[in-house]
Amino acid sequence: MTVSDPVNAKKNPVSQTASAPSFDSSNPFRSAAHLPKQRGGQAPDPNYLPRQRIGITPQMHGRYPDFDILSQENAWDEVTRQVVLERLKAYGKPKFFTPDEWHTLSAFADVLLAQHSEPKIDVMAHVDAKLHAAKGGGVDGFQYDDLPSDQDVWRLVARGLNDSAHEQGAESYEAAPSKLKASILSDFMDGKLTGSVWDTLNVKRAFKVITRSLMEGYYSHPWAWNEVGFGGPAYPRGYMRLGMALGEGGDQREPWEKPETKDINAQMLRDNEAHLGSKQQANEPEDLAWLKSEAARAERIAKELAANPPKFRGTGYKRLLKGAIQPKANDSAYLLDVHKRGVPQDKMKRYDDSDEVDLLIIGAGAGGGVLAQRLSRFGWKVVVLEGGPFWNPDTDWVSDEAASHHIYWNGKRIIGGENPVEMGKNNSGHGVGGSMIHYAGYVPRFHPSDFMTESLDGVGADWPISYWDVARHYEACEVELPAAGQDWPWGHIHRYTHSAHPISGASERLIIGADKFGMHLRVGPVGIANGTFGNRPHCIYRGFCLQGCKVNAKGSPLVTHIPDAIKHGAEIRANSTALKVLMDGPRATGVEYVHNGEIRRQRAKRVAVSGYSIESPRLLLNSAQSGWEAGVGNRHDQVGRYVMVQGAPVVMGRFPEMLRTYKAPPPEVSTEQFYETDDVRGFKRGFSIQTTGPLPISFAENILGEGHWGDALREYARDYNHWVSIGGLCELLPHPENRVTLAEVKDHNGLPVARYDHTLHQNDKDNIAYAQKFIKGLLEQAGAQDIIATERYAHLIGGNRMGFSPEDSVVSSDHKVWGTENLFVADGSACPTQGSANPALTIMALSSRLGERLGRGQVPDGQPTPQPKRKKARAELFGPLG
Repeated sequence: MTVSDPVNAKKNPVSQTASAPSFDSSNPFRSAAHLPKQRGGQAPDPNYLPRQRIGITPQMHGRYPDFDILSQENAWDEVTRQVVLERLKAYGKPKFFTPDEWHTLSAFADVLLAQHSEPKIDVMAHVDAKLHAAKGGGVDGFQYDDLPSDQDVWRLVARGLNDSAHEQGAESYEAAPSKLKASILSDFMDGKLTGSVWDTLNVKRAFKVITRSLMEGYYSHPWAWNEVGFGGPAYPRGYMRLGMALGEGGDQREPWEKPETKDINAQMLRDNEAHLGSKQQANEPEDLAWLKSEAARAERIAKELAANPPKFRGTGYKRLLKGAIQPKANDSAYLLDVHKRGVPQDKMKRYDDSDEVDLLIIGAGAGGGVLAQRLSRFGWKVVVLEGGPFWNPDTDWVSDEAASHHIYWNGKRIIGGENPVEMGKNNSGHGVGGSMIHYAGYVPRFHPSDFMTESLDGVGADWPISYWDVARHYEACEVELPAAGQDWPWGHIHRYTHSAHPISGASERLIIGADKFGMHLRVGPVGIANGTFGNRPHCIYRGFCLQGCKVNAKGSPLVTHIPDAIKHGAEIRANSTALKVLMDGPRATGVEYVHNGEIRRQRAKRVAVSGYSIESPRLLLNSAQSGWEAGVGNRHDQVGRYVMVQGAPVVMGRFPEMLRTYKAPPPEVSTEQFYETDDVRGFKRGFSIQTTGPLPISFAENILGEGHWGDALREYARDYNHWVSIGGLCELLPHPENRVTLAEVKDHNGLPVARYDHTLHQNDKDNIAYAQKFIKGLLEQAGAQDIIATERYAHLIGGNRMGFSPEDSVVSSDHKVWGTENLFVADGSACPTQGSANPALTIMALSSRLGERLGRGQVPDGQPTPQPKRKKARAELFGPLG
């Protein structure tokens, strides 16, 4: 194992420059020469920074010596203040770890996070409390199939670290020399540790389990916020100065935010082998001519497949009425209290389990929430069973990454396959509002081509409906959210009812770069109010969309559809977990569920499953009973198959200006120029590009994900305010073996948990690689001085897909489960393909269509009839046929 390579580092011309840095004394950090990848993998001695003068940073050196985030605690909401200040208290004795495990793992954490001296952040306190609170259950919402529980992984790693140190002559890992500790950590990251307990683990994945909680513990601490210059929760005040402000040296700060120091010790920036931790070298730039030719060809293809001429037939009124258009049949925005964020429930109707309601919905997310509102408006008696709580943003949500853990699905799920997809905060919600409580707010539409990929491109699957069947439902949901954005030139050309939000300096930087080679970016669309909307306030641009919008500016079913559903007689029965759909031959008669530890049964004339792509297949499989021995709807082994995610590579670029990426919604500008198939690229279908706005934990996880640890990790993280982050959304194709099944592990109700296996195919890999390469080029042309790239996945779709017959799908074009008369699936699991757009709006629009058809009596009685499968005509891209 090589911790450093000083010989090659000296040969690196960038490293030579960095060894004798030339800094502009008026703004020394406009240069990127201090960054480890520019220095052959070495990090500078942190003592090059001045001592902290106000507040505390770990080891008391910082880029912002006059900044103390705690001086702003009076500008935070009370629940956030409480959880943040709790981190400053002494933790006491461990509740989960033994003293020996605590000492070993603390020593490991100090090496990972380069905490060489006091004061230190006690990251093990965060980990111990988190594992203790899990009580042996799920910790972060998933468990790798080749690892034991997270709790056991931690204990085994503690033992393995000591064994590895002992094999090399040390009494323990804690007592080992610094170089040996670093060597073991580096081998752990690379999966090279063997013998002892390591042979029982997938070592690389065990490293990920351990480090994600350590990173969370460090970068959620206010001392770390001082170190990276993070402006903090800022609620209810928010942020006002978002842009680059080039006249201010690119550092447009709020009054309480401080400038970077100019007082650095340049001598300490010379190469120093004692400060290591990076495995990466500087990037080779992408060819500008290649970028231009690829962008031009993609633009031509996008224009050829765009539907509706640029005149925007019949939508000119939107330009005149920006922000004034209100939903026609949804009063949710006016049913909220002006001064409180919680949804009023005092007048909510309550049904008895013995009442045979017209519709029983399982899940109150994007699918279930919209369906409940639509059918309650038709006068139907509707009950929604939601396994999680009925959230009150004022008291339940926190403007903090680590303390928002409870809004995600943290129950155990098993993930496997060659490319496992992590769950929890990445894609799974919990409580009324579902995953849209913590989605980023981006609401683009699917393209017409997404509904006919098999006919158009020979891959994926055709939907049994067309884009034009849901087009007006897209528009209705955009008004209800409301969606804000610039006129949209891709797919079905359209306008939005609210104008685009102001953008951050990071987004400005990208627009400048994209213009250099013919790449077009648009602002929005986000489901976030731009201006007041009924009793909902406007956005205050603090960037905590993924943690639950305490402002209620971001649209989710909790605020956009549930209030109106309640007004029209729907009951939202929270903390009620569905166990089984009850069947009598082809008819669903109700649902068995558990509420407050009591097993109950709710009768219903119709049942709709809306638990999303993991829990909906799991429920149908767990509902096996007489007549449905393999699971309800699973007579042809289709339930759980074709679950898709999107490839979501993240590429971050470093710029001379201070861009403060945490301001404004995470997704601000994007392009769908590369959405459609371009055969010259060598793969089918395409991708979109969107900005992201990582908060400190997510930002640091990206740094570690590329291979930087120790002093290198800390140095990159101190540079936080100079970075821009872009994500790709690559359409990954449906494959039958990418599926949900039942695991051997059982939950606290005694039911098998879901297992999700996922493996990339070559087309998927090529799409992701191309997108990452192109995004890297975009950042370089925008002026990036350094680039960090990692891979991840986003957004679940499929698992109970709609189709033409029971042999190839689970539900019909009316979302009715094959072989049943009154059981429906109304969520993202019904989608046959993924697209390159965030799926939330599509899920809402599909439920809106289903609700309308049910309410108008347009869904035929009895079991659904298979449709003849036909090749769709290309003309269907441009408008409804017939």
